[in-house]
Amino acid sequence: MNWRERIAGRLFGDVIDARIQAAVKVVDNKWWDQVSGAAGPQDKRWWEIRDDLEDALTAWRTNPLAFRIVSLTTDYVVGAGIQITSPVGYIDDFINALTSHRLNKLEMRYYQWCSELTRSGEIFITMHTNPADGLSYFRAIPAVKIDQIEADPEDLERELRYHELRTDKPIIGKWWPAWEAAKDNIEEPVMLHYAVNRPVGCIRGQGDLTPLLGWLRRYKEWLEDRVRVNRYKNAFLWHVKIEGAGPADIQAKQGQYAKPPSPGSVIVTDETEEWSPVQPDIKAEDVKDDGKALRLMIAAGAGIPLHYLAEGESATRATATEMTGPTIRHYEHRQMFFCDMVLDLIEKAHHRALQIPGAHMHTPRGGLQLAYTVSDLREEDALKTAEAAKHIIEFLVGMKAEGWITTRKALEIAYKFAGEIIDVEALMTELEQTPADTTDPADGDSEPASSARSGD
Repeated sequence: MNWRERIAGRLFGDVIDARIQAAVKVVDNKWWDQVSGAAGPQDKRWWEIRDDLEDALTAWRTNPLAFRIVSLTTDYVVGAGIQITSPVGYIDDFINALTSHRLNKLEMRYYQWCSELTRSGEIFITMHTNPADGLSYFRAIPAVKIDQIEADPEDLERELRYHELRTDKPIIGKWWPAWEAAKDNIEEPVMLHYAVNRPVGCIRGQGDLTPLLGWLRRYKEWLEDRVRVNRYKNAFLWHVKIEGAGPADIQAKQGQYAKPPSPGSVIVTDETEEWSPVQPDIKAEDVKDDGKALRLMIAAGAGIPLHYLAEGESATRATATEMTGPTIRHYEHRQMFFCDMVLDLIEKAHHRALQIPGAHMHTPRGGLQLAYTVSDLREEDALKTAEAAKHIIEFLVGMKAEGWITTRKALEIAYKFAGEIIDVEALMTELEQTPADTTDPADGDSEPASSARSGD
């Protein structure tokens, strides 16, 4: 220490120490804020999110109930597949090229993406655009690898970039730009984020298994305890009593009977030996109600009835039918979200394709007019609706023939009973523009329901 340092320490030591402590505190807070990874005011801390994601994946891999809950959601939401179409010819060709490309194969990825969305509550998809032909390729990143999300503090729904943990760069990782930051730069891949079960004030979603993890663990432990009790209840040991035997005789007999007789063996002894089995005094209590209570808690949290978990004796057919309604509604909501996510991916891929110099595509005046076709979750209800619509249409045709009702009112009533919500005025205008040989709309067949969405 030179004379300048000694003078500074003697005269200004307390000031220097205070400045150092303040600087260290600022640096520490900065890094702790980064480690927390909480983007929204209501989001969990990063280490809590990581634990939930890891526990959900472990439960899905090891717990049959968790695996079945995720599989049910995927089976109902994706069903036999999702088909995206557009009435615009070149847009429809673009969709087919995008979804069926060997580097995409979206028809198969839909199942994987839906399972990931169910387990993690969110999915991060990267979009890579080929500058030669304008096609984009999609890859999913595990949610557990995204530890930070930066968003506009004034609008949490406007996400700016995402930080991915990388094994090759454990300290700095990799930052992915969000859509708004690099949508027109086709040479830079972007990351897209979709989340379910997301409360207001949160950016990250929550998996369907997260509220069930504790109960899944308890049910597994309870079931393992019951298996142990039943196992030891039927176990026994042989107690051999030898009259008048000394220590040497007992030791010799222990060597002789070191290997116990196998079940079904015949034991022959003289009057000096007495063999008797010793069983543990374990009273198996009737605890089936405890197990059912745990299963009910799991089923209620998953939003499914017990007969969906191979417990058909718990309900009659009529009760099972009534209990199915809320479950199907939940799957319909998830199906709507997932299909809208797919449409959003295609719209963004089309936007990037337009950035290619000399692109032979443009945005149609009416938008992309995307529509999806997916498996109907209410087949039995659809049959009843079709039968009711058939009868009401026959009745409306008779009323129209007698002049008791207008065509507009007949259309409104017919589509209402068919379960379709339409713009009657737009439909009337469209019917007036159709060729004269078109059949009357009151007795025509209605097209299968699908959802449409216009492009940006």
